[in-house]
Amino acid sequence: MNKILVFLIVAFSVFSCLQPNSKENKNTQKPSDKIYQYSVFTALANKIYDGNLTVAEVKGKGDLGLGTYNGLNGEMIVLDGKVYQLLSGGTVRQPLNSELVPFTVVTFFEEDQKLELTENSNYSELKAFIENKLPSKNLGYAFKIKSNFDYVKCGGAVKQDKPYTKTLSDAIVDRPVFEKENVTGTIVGFWFPEYFDKVNIAGFHLHFVSDDEKFAGHLFDFQASNLKIEIDYCDGFDIELPKTTDFEKADFDLLQEYNNNK
Repeated sequence: MNKILVFLIVAFSVFSCLQPNSKENKNTQKPSDKIYQYSVFTALANKIYDGNLTVAEVKGKGDLGLGTYNGLNGEMIVLDGKVYQLLSGGTVRQPLNSELVPFTVVTFFEEDQKLELTENSNYSELKAFIENKLPSKNLGYAFKIKSNFDYVKCGGAVKQDKPYTKTLSDAIVDRPVFEKENVTGTIVGFWFPEYFDKVNIAGFHLHFVSDDEKFAGHLFDFQASNLKIEIDYCDGFDIELPKTTDFEKADFDLLQEYNNNK
């Protein structure tokens, strides 16, 4: 494995952030404030689409987050302990506990900061608003954002067949896109610092699921007002690497990129 990536994995595995003063009576680290990640995003970008972590194990690591499923079979959304799967045809289901995932990021969500964006906004405006309010650009954050959305645009993922030939950037070129008007739901996801690059996506990575559990996906854009924003500051970051032959033998191309807006 590339030496730079090995160094980053080791560094982030021992990463521990000092908490902002808004947290009271927290002299010891609580597991609920750790962000758990299975695999590294560079592996997913390099066609490592199979893992050995079960959905049941994902639920044991956090109650909010995102990811995907073996074979890149759809988008994962985790909210309030429920795990959802958006299939490429647009159907939203709750997968079996025994189903496997190659990449996920989850946390036990515990609100540390609450914001409200009352004016009509889109995704870009939301990101700018939140980044201006974050206490530090060197921590990780989890988000739970609720509203009655005028419009939401989400992307899916198409299941890949073995042997996997398409990198992630190639696999999402023709990804399905889903749009919906007047939908109440929740945005979930994370923001990571620039130094997380190669281990995870720097900046925002957000998914969406509707309250009726019929519409979901990787968030592209939206229009909404009265956004209720809850933010959880992380105080630790745990990485578990896949125990698979494909991961262990892979020679990662660190130039593989992923456009988070596609």
